[in-house]
Amino acid sequence: MLNPRSKHWVLVADSGQARILELKRKPYQFKQVTELVSEAQQLANRDLVSDTSGRSFHVQGPGSHSKKPRSDPHDHAEDQFTRSLAQKLDKAVNMGRFDHLAVIADPKTLGRLRRHMSKSLAGRLTEEFTLDLARLPLNELEPRVCSVLGWKV
Repeated sequence: MLNPRSKHWVLVADSGQARILELKRKPYQFKQVTELVSEAQQLANRDLVSDTSGRSFHVQGPGSHSKKPRSDPHDHAEDQFTRSLAQKLDKAVNMGRFDHLAVIADPKTLGRLRRHMSKSLAGRLTEEFTLDLARLPLNELEPRVCSVLGWKV
C-alpha cells in the first residue's frame, strides 16, 4: 500500500502539451507544478523545416528532382517534446521531488514517453492510463484525474 503522505506526481500529456500535477492524500492537496507547451505544435510544416528541399542530380541524365523529407516534421517535433518532458521528469526524480508517478496520455505520447524514460524514472512509474485529458482546464482536470486514479476527494 502506498504511503498517504508520499508525493504523487501525475503527468497529463499529449503530443504538444503537458501538465505536471502534484497530489497528496493527507492532507489532500492538488496543485499544478508546471505546464509545458511545444512551440512547434502551432507551426506549419514549412516553418519546421529548412527553406528548400535538397536536390538530387542524376549522373546519367540532365534532370534533377527535389528530395522528399524522410520524416514528418511535426512527428519529429512531437518526439523532441516528449524526450524533453522525460528529461525534466528524470531530473525531478534525481532531486527527490516525487515518490510516485502516474501518466495519463494519449497512446502515441505514452509510447514515446516509455521509450525515453530512464530506469530511475520508470521505477517511480506506478500507473499508466491512455486518455487524452491534456486540453482540459485545470478546474475540470482535478475531478477527472482523481476519478481516473480512484482517489476520493
